[in-house]
Amino acid sequence: MLGSSDSAPLSAHQKEPADRVAAGAAPGARSFWARFSIPAGLLLVLLCHHLAIWLYLSARKGIPLVDMLNQWDSAHYSTIATSGHGGGLWAFLPLYPALVRSTLALCPSGVPPQVAGAILSTVALLLFIALVVWAQGWRGRTELLVPRNHWGWFLLLYAPASYTLHTEHTESVFLLLSAAALLAAANGRAWSAGLLAALCVWTRNQGVFVALASALLVMEMAESTADRAKRFLLVGSLSFCGFLGLLGFQAAMTGDPLASMHAQSGWSHATSVWSAVRTLWFGNPWQNTGFGSLLRHGFFFVLLFLALAIWRVRRPLGLYALLSLLVMLLQGEFVNAFRFGGVLFPLAFFAGDRLERLPRWTRGLVVVVLVALNQMVTRRYALGSWAY
Repeated sequence: MLGSSDSAPLSAHQKEPADRVAAGAAPGARSFWARFSIPAGLLLVLLCHHLAIWLYLSARKGIPLVDMLNQWDSAHYSTIATSGHGGGLWAFLPLYPALVRSTLALCPSGVPPQVAGAILSTVALLLFIALVVWAQGWRGRTELLVPRNHWGWFLLLYAPASYTLHTEHTESVFLLLSAAALLAAANGRAWSAGLLAALCVWTRNQGVFVALASALLVMEMAESTADRAKRFLLVGSLSFCGFLGLLGFQAAMTGDPLASMHAQSGWSHATSVWSAVRTLWFGNPWQNTGFGSLLRHGFFFVLLFLALAIWRVRRPLGLYALLSLLVMLLQGEFVNAFRFGGVLFPLAFFAGDRLERLPRWTRGLVVVVLVALNQMVTRRYALGSWAY
């Protein structure tokens, strides 16, 4: 559905030689499985690393492993999957817990929902990897949507909160849906892009930014102004229908079409536009300059720099990244920076391309810092400390 075999024809100035493939597929003779083995192997290393951390902590602290997997949002998704939405749980959008519930129904009796969620997320992550590796062999505009080298995979899979990619969190499902939507749009598949973007809207708040980026990307394949407008409106309309469906679902279940928004009213928020801006320099009274806050601030500004750089290369993707980052200002703090940034895979792929050009000692330093930070955050999650 998404590949080049059924994509819209390229205009004369967009056509590429038949022997040329998308950036990141080098060389074209490499098979899918040869390309897939690198990120899949890295994922296996990541899973073993995190499991080793959690088994050690389980033995040392006497905390059952299944309890470690059921911290923070995971516990909320477990409750929704087994008992349904209610009260403040409407803050969490419905698609992911519905998928957890479906996965749980397929599992043997007695499997905890957080384990079913971990299975779902890990499978979704593998499918995301397979999709991106497949797209590396497409002919067409896949810049920044596929990695040019293995560093892009490392930066994505060893992002600070990458434990969310294989536990009961929305990250992997959102990665799969957003990558599919953006890749479909980049190949001119407006219907596919719009429907997939609509599913993103049901998964995370950032889904609306995926919809906008997809609508802009699909215009790149158009041959005329009228065609560009038609493609943009098609993707936008399908995505908006998904959003209206979400509002209708919430209204039918609670009587309030904005139940999700209202359920988040008790969360931390900026009190004004100036309060949102002051977030950048710890200017709000509820912010602190502890080590964790400094790390999240630093992570935010690194991602912001990368988003601005991508804006110069491919504006729809730059806009997607910028909106996904700047929306955090509405919280008045960057307490979720690791999670918000962890799904912005174009930033990781772009950074990987740039990292490869740096001296070996610099790359080694990046590896040490990221692995250490990843281990620290993964450990904190298992112990029930804030790790988002």
